[in-house]
Amino acid sequence: MKWKADFEDFLSGRTEGEVFEKTALHSLWKLMSRRAITTVDFPISTGKEGNVFRATSEAGPVAVKIYRLNTATFRNIAQYLQYDGLTDVKKNRRNAIHLWAQKEFSNLTRLSRAGVRVPEPIDHEGTVIVMEYIGSEETPAPMLKNARIKKPQAMEIWTAMKRDMARMYHRAGLVHADLSEYNVLYHEEPVIIDVGQTVKATHPLADVFLRRDIGNLTRFFSRFFTVSAEETYEHVLKEESCDT
Repeated sequence: MKWKADFEDFLSGRTEGEVFEKTALHSLWKLMSRRAITTVDFPISTGKEGNVFRATSEAGPVAVKIYRLNTATFRNIAQYLQYDGLTDVKKNRRNAIHLWAQKEFSNLTRLSRAGVRVPEPIDHEGTVIVMEYIGSEETPAPMLKNARIKKPQAMEIWTAMKRDMARMYHRAGLVHADLSEYNVLYHEEPVIIDVGQTVKATHPLADVFLRRDIGNLTRFFSRFFTVSAEETYEHVLKEESCDT
């Protein structure tokens, strides 16, 4: 079993000032025993729900997302899980976070099969997800909001985003429900991330969330060219938009 030298603090449950549950460390051991990962290299990002690390597998670099049981967004997580009919999630935080991680992995699988550009799911255990690493060997991909793009690139990205929103809606039967320039990575192409909170397209609030997602993105892309939220909404609702 190979570990990076500076991973010793992680094994003792401390990294970047965070304290991780023993269950997360146990999940990492299981993933390593399955050879899904061989080393954990360095942190990529620290989010409200958990941390993402660059790791290594026998096939190359991967990303490892570790959810925190003490996440500040637990109320939001419980709310979105209730959309899936899980009414008792507020009573058991540990169980809710496990379900959230499982849901994100399942959504990544479902979206990938639908042709939506998301990180390819590789493996998961407990509150830990292993997925495709997005970026160069040296540098993780930036969020879209931080990417250095010009108008021609922005137009290509916007076309891809509209196509992927349509594929998400029609082929996967899902709405992201938190889509913005903060939940898209850019490395040669846009890659949608953080899909744990997605709702089914048949959900009573799906249309509200879809309009909100589109509103967020049209506001971002309006800095490059004129874009209409209503026209984009109508475009996404057309099934043929999955191929354009």
